[in-house]
Amino acid sequence: MEKTTKISCYHCGEDCNSNPVFFDEKPFCCSGCKTVYEILKESDSCEYYNIENHPGIKINETEIGQKFAYLDHEEIRAGLLDFSDGGISKIRLFIPSIHCSSCIWLLENLNRLQKGILHSLVNFTKKEVAITFKENELSLRQLVELLVSLNYIPQITLDDLDRKKAKKTRRRSITS
Repeated sequence: MEKTTKISCYHCGEDCNSNPVFFDEKPFCCSGCKTVYEILKESDSCEYYNIENHPGIKINETEIGQKFAYLDHEEIRAGLLDFSDGGISKIRLFIPSIHCSSCIWLLENLNRLQKGILHSLVNFTKKEVAITFKENELSLRQLVELLVSLNYIPQITLDDLDRKKAKKTRRRSITS
């Protein structure tokens, strides 16, 4: 009887099946998990893996393409942002895949992964991340694409745009 040894992904802990992807002598179940590891290693952030055994989530390789091109439109960008002044912008994004302390750690350390991100703070109960960034170094679209590459796919809807527009209109009418 042939004994098979299960090889667990260094990032997410899932079974690598019969074709693990190796990098730095570590097994990964897919190139997505390997990519997140590479990003963390390049930014000297591998302490992420000390939080718990296999803290990451499995990355589903997604072709981003032009999916988030709509975020380059000024009206949409301005409508989604909570604040923007002098090239510094802030946005809150709902991210349904936030589920553990590792998610919080990674999302609150985005500034270590990407130049232009000044600060990020997770509201775990609401599954939201508030991110302050420099738009002359990182566009809203690039920020969202970074999150998607880490498998933290923000849920952005027309309701978000309408709700934020209404809130901004109320603020303007109060200050007038």
